Amino acid sequence: MDANTENTDYKSNEVQLLSENSGCPISENDTEKKISKNQLKKQLKREKWLAIKQEKRREAKQKRKLRFAMMREKGEDTGPTRKRLKLNTMRGSSCKIRVVIDLSMDDRMTEKDVNSLTCQLQHSYSANRRAKNPMQLYLCGLDGKTKERLDLIGDYKNWDLYKESRHYEEVFPKENLVYLTSESPNVLTSLSEDKVYIIGGLVDHNKLKGFCHNLAEEKGLAHAQLPISEYLNMKTRKVLAVNHVFSILLRYTECHDWKAAFLAELPARKQALIKDEDECSHEQLDKTGLNLLQDNLSSSEEQSLPSQDVGLPNIDVLDSSDQTPVGSCSNLTEPSTGQVVTSSESLLNNNTSRVDPSSHETEEESS
Repeated sequence: MDANTENTDYKSNEVQLLSENSGCPISENDTEKKISKNQLKKQLKREKWLAIKQEKRREAKQKRKLRFAMMREKGEDTGPTRKRLKLNTMRGSSCKIRVVIDLSMDDRMTEKDVNSLTCQLQHSYSANRRAKNPMQLYLCGLDGKTKERLDLIGDYKNWDLYKESRHYEEVFPKENLVYLTSESPNVLTSLSEDKVYIIGGLVDHNKLKGFCHNLAEEKGLAHAQLPISEYLNMKTRKVLAVNHVFSILLRYTECHDWKAAFLAELPARKQALIKDEDECSHEQLDKTGLNLLQDNLSSSEEQSLPSQDVGLPNIDVLDSSDQTPVGSCSNLTEPSTGQVVTSSESLLNNNTSRVDPSSHETEEESS
């Protein structure tokens, strides 16, 4: 037997072995096209991985069915049904808060970052669809790489949201826009149906710090940050992923409580801790907190000057009764003064955010 015959027999045995292990017929012509044994091994490895993945999906589906069956037996809520979700549309929602995700910046992101942003958009849409009263969600500047990636999602064309290839300034009046950015000196205190809140669709991994804030400044748009510092201490930056910002806004529309919204939606990696009462800003002190402050000041003064009556110094504190009810015109808290002003007053006092006072509304890690 010559060398060529031995080589042919060896290759035939290898093909037969690979075919038996993978469960798929592999011809000798296919192996000649593959050229190397390494490529054949990689193909076999991938086929095994796909088979295991499908099996795990089946197991997870079965476990989910059993869990729901047990929950129904106990009378527990199993979440929205498919029938209810089909009827749960933005058009029929009582919540008319408008949120825009700005997708005009995908030219500044890598392919990997665009994929990550697409996943965040999916999470945001899923949260909105499952909400009892979904917000009005807009994708503006939808073009380029982000659109190409979304088009690969099977049911994307059936999503219940507003898709706009136009820029948000072409869709909404400029005076109604509020860009949400963690670098803004203005603090958002409530949400208004008169405003349109913009979340920057930018995944930059800290390469473009402050980009969205600078963008809002250049365009002369109103801007604000979420009131995270008013309620929580965070060991990390306050920059959040697009879906986290969206989920916080959505939760707030349901409970009208910023602290509850933050605790429910902030990821654990942010290491957010609830502030103590003495750490809260003046804007968050209620009457009880003020009385405690007065008692502490009085007792300390009496110890140092027992024979002298000491009055409480003037402290500008926002009383809880002074806060504007949720659903009114969007308010911004000025950190430097501790005063709550309407959006138009805040923008007139702030040189960096100019809006005509006669006008009427708006980030996987966003800047």
